[in-house]
Amino acid sequence: MSKGFGESDMAQVQSDRATSESVRRLIDENQRQAEHATTRRAEGTYGLCEDCGQTISAERLRFLPDATRCVSCQARLEQR
Repeated sequence: MSKGFGESDMAQVQSDRATSESVRRLIDENQRQAEHATTRRAEGTYGLCEDCGQTISAERLRFLPDATRCVSCQARLEQR
């Protein structure tokens, strides 16, 4: 370890790396979700829940245009 680079500095570097990796994963997941929603638009299934087939509420789509599941199905998925 170089002079002036203590344990707290190393801990900060590790924390920063972990945060960067988490942000990178979220960005990648958001990109995949956007691409999936675009595919569903092209197929004519946009606005229908990919799990139960019911219509996704307009309010949900207004706030989350890349949603491909209704609130109920998304909640079940996240509980797994």
